[in-house]
Amino acid sequence: MWSKKKQMYWVLQLFGWSAFTSGNLIFNYLANKRLTIDDFAYSLLIVLLGIVISHFVRFTIKLYGWQKETINRSFHKLAILSVLVGVLNICLLYLLSSCWENGLIKNFTKADFFAQSGTFGTVYFIWGIIYFSTYFFKNFKKEEILNLKQQSQIKEIQLKHFKSQLNPHFIFNSMNGIRALIDEDTLKAKEGITQLSNILRHTLTIEKKKLIYLEEELKLVKDYLNLEKIRFEERLEYSIQTSDSCNHYQIPPMLIQTLVENAIKHGIGKLVKGGHISINCLADETELNLKIVNSGQYSPAEDTSNESASGFGIENSRQRLNFIFGNKANFEIKNLNENEVITKLKIPKT
Repeated sequence: MWSKKKQMYWVLQLFGWSAFTSGNLIFNYLANKRLTIDDFAYSLLIVLLGIVISHFVRFTIKLYGWQKETINRSFHKLAILSVLVGVLNICLLYLLSSCWENGLIKNFTKADFFAQSGTFGTVYFIWGIIYFSTYFFKNFKKEEILNLKQQSQIKEIQLKHFKSQLNPHFIFNSMNGIRALIDEDTLKAKEGITQLSNILRHTLTIEKKKLIYLEEELKLVKDYLNLEKIRFEERLEYSIQTSDSCNHYQIPPMLIQTLVENAIKHGIGKLVKGGHISINCLADETELNLKIVNSGQYSPAEDTSNESASGFGIENSRQRLNFIFGNKANFEIKNLNENEVITKLKIPKT
């Protein structure tokens, strides 16, 4: 069985040469006001020879790899080949038509020979250009698809890198805080161990996930904030407001946790009296809106000069959203007033 590609090739061959000979028949009819059996027989002969010789042209191009050469060299060689096969075509036409009773070609002169050789040569040259164009277009599409695959693989690697890192300082600080609580408040120490194990388990299980539900992410954020409260005590307050409609949305893993961690490290952690973090989630049928407000002041220089606890800063959080959602997502961070920073996220429904 032929492949679809080969079937299409031969269908187009038959259609193209049939269209060419149909044009000749129409021209003859307009010139002579009638068509004979000889005219149809001659047209059929043109179709058969055209298919065979043009296939020979294709075979020659592929055999010698002309399609891989420069355009100038390819066209130069194609032009020479077209002249030769144009002459061959008219010679074969004359020989085969002579086998027909009374011959299909009558009153054939040298002028007719050169004129028709030039006509067929031009047709084969155009056929070759179409073949080259098809080849170049297919190769261009293949390279484009290959580039897209490579870009996708790069993005996957970057996403894995983004997700796989958890700041060791946070782990050490949490363990030190839990150790200090063991003698003072055993119950809180046990809760701290549970929360830390939840975070570590979460970072291990999301390795193969590109997106997780918001509800799962907020559980991680709560565990993270409760652990940080062991260290900051009354200097850290937080609130999380959400609705059931938000839970149907999916976001990149550890996205909010990264932003919250960044807010504590570069905002609240620098304030003597500490501060607060509020997370507000609203959603409609098309997009999720997240607002994170924290005490402190935002400095754009920290986006690239410092890394957050997850090993990458605000700029990389932007990149994660762009990798997954493109321009459908939006990320904005700015100073709300002299004492607070606001981060706004818009995430489309997947």
